[in-house]
Amino acid sequence: MNIFILIAPKGTNEMGAHTRSSIVGGRGPLVGRFPAPRGRSTTIAVIADPHVSPDAEGTWKLYHRTEARVMTAIADINRLAVDAAVFVGDLTRDGHCREFDRLDELLDQCAVPVLAVPGNHDVPKEYDDHQTPPLLEFISQYTPGSLPFVERVGSVDIVGINTAWMPDGSLDETHSGAISRAQLDWLERTLPETETPIIAMHHTAAPGSDHAYRANDVEYRLSNADELTAVLEKHDVGLCFAGHVHWPSVAPLGGGYEVVAPSTCSFPQAYLLVHVEPRGTTIELVPLADNPELAEAYRAARADPRGSRLTDSTDAGYFQRFPLVDAAPDRWAVP
Repeated sequence: MNIFILIAPKGTNEMGAHTRSSIVGGRGPLVGRFPAPRGRSTTIAVIADPHVSPDAEGTWKLYHRTEARVMTAIADINRLAVDAAVFVGDLTRDGHCREFDRLDELLDQCAVPVLAVPGNHDVPKEYDDHQTPPLLEFISQYTPGSLPFVERVGSVDIVGINTAWMPDGSLDETHSGAISRAQLDWLERTLPETETPIIAMHHTAAPGSDHAYRANDVEYRLSNADELTAVLEKHDVGLCFAGHVHWPSVAPLGGGYEVVAPSTCSFPQAYLLVHVEPRGTTIELVPLADNPELAEAYRAARADPRGSRLTDSTDAGYFQRFPLVDAAPDRWAVP
């Protein structure tokens, strides 16, 4: 089975090569075109759930491939000279110090600025049988110096928030997420001072039933998602990025959209390129694996209940439905 053909959108040839009518710049399937944000030409790479491990093997996350997938993404990002790379959590398999050490070695090869927010696998958990670096070390290494944070990148403001850790320890025993009252208050103060905010977080906020073509399990959504959604709608935030579910999808959120980035480690092994332009924003999915590697990931996902829902969606034609959102298509019409 040619997996590239499975995930190729309409408008591909028999070898799975994408035509320019279905992608941005001749690279990968077009996830969507969005009315906001708009601004001076800026390109951002969004990477989700790499789960880097220097010694683990197997599972539907293909731990033995995690380093190679991140290396491929970094090489691609460097070649494209994007304005920044934004990681939306679960940078490591389980927060081992050696996993962060290996991740840092990989990120040292990245020639563009790197920003990150933590995922549930990056923060200390009560059930861990190992030591995980405290959140302050994550902040020092992967943020501009604070979390939450806002960082200007090109014509947009990257607003990073933490959904994986709570000061009261309420998330220490679960992979579910929440946003603290202190961060909600910070957003209320900070968003009015930004010009073109883009939210980066790990857990999703939109209801699973709203996500394109497949319903996320309830456990994946922020426990207090409605509070965050109200703040985003009040301040007219057009675009949010999340990870956690390992699957590219889009849902309406607070007057804008939530875009979930695929995992780099598990099927379909890809990242997102976000192109902000004066007429709006386009997002494309960039594959990180060749056909044999993608087939390996497909088989591993199909054999696991957590991954089989992804392959079932693929078999049902999910990628043939791209773009998932095509807002104001007249803006991109060719004269």
